[in-house]
Amino acid sequence: MKPTNYLFTIFLVFLTIINILVSLSIGPVHISITDIVRNIYLYFFGKDPNWTVSTILFYIRLPRIILAVIIGTILGVSGLVTQTIFKNPLGDPYLTGVSSGAAVGAAIGFLTSPFLVPVLAFIFAMIAVSISFIISRSNGEVNTEMLILAGVSVSFLFSAVASYIIYLKITNLRGVIFWLLGGLYGATWTEDYWLFIALIVILPVIVYFRKELDIILIGDDQAKSLGVNTGRIKTVTLLVSSLITSLAVSAVGIIGFIGLVSPHIGRKIVGESHRFLIFVAPLIGANILLASDTIARSTPQGEIPVGIITSFVGAPVLIYLLYRRRKL
Repeated sequence: MKPTNYLFTIFLVFLTIINILVSLSIGPVHISITDIVRNIYLYFFGKDPNWTVSTILFYIRLPRIILAVIIGTILGVSGLVTQTIFKNPLGDPYLTGVSSGAAVGAAIGFLTSPFLVPVLAFIFAMIAVSISFIISRSNGEVNTEMLILAGVSVSFLFSAVASYIIYLKITNLRGVIFWLLGGLYGATWTEDYWLFIALIVILPVIVYFRKELDIILIGDDQAKSLGVNTGRIKTVTLLVSSLITSLAVSAVGIIGFIGLVSPHIGRKIVGESHRFLIFVAPLIGANILLASDTIARSTPQGEIPVGIITSFVGAPVLIYLLYRRRKL
């Protein structure tokens, strides 16, 4: 393995810390990084911090920043799993119908009670994923080609249902638009806690199969000849990544391009091996989403959905990467 791969992984960890500090300092009330570090120290050691600054840091900005890091990590690793299993560079975490299913649940939630939006979004996201998996199972295995077609079909169906509900019934269009384009506003420590628990439970499962994911890249027949149970690996990794993506979408809405772009950037730097890529892609996703959310909440027009920023950032990056690949 290249020593530079280790160095780049470590660099991404430090970049995440710097990104967090910069994001903490930006907002309607500017707080210098020196004041941030000082208040964090005084707050945790009980030495009479500036309570105005501490309130802004610990109860307004930091929960949202931690949420951005967690969601970016989830989308980065889910996008990597999707692209590997499908052997499709355009694969993203929403390929199995997660986003459209969640949109139906959210639309019903906005129609009945906004408090139910995250719960219903998660339930309908999992319903959509379940339908896609049931349709695509053949001879006890998940057929990836069928899963793509099933996911697209389910996505169209659920998107039509969501659009119909929004068109006929919902008056809170601004809230719906913010959810459909993704937003980290209203983040709480409770939300961070449960998503973090889900992440540390599910991420090790994907990390555990990193060697098998490398072997699957060379082809299913070759992988089976090497003793890899491709059906089990595909089913487990896709299910857990779909589950955690459903949780992410139910919490913050649909945020595009993070899961699509992060694995591509990682491959350009550390190569195809999942030994590093399984850590690099999530870290890249975390940094992209955190930087995008900092921009989204700091625009002169007021806060805008973060999905708009990720699309502005992600689309040119993806176009550039594809252009470079075409020239090779």
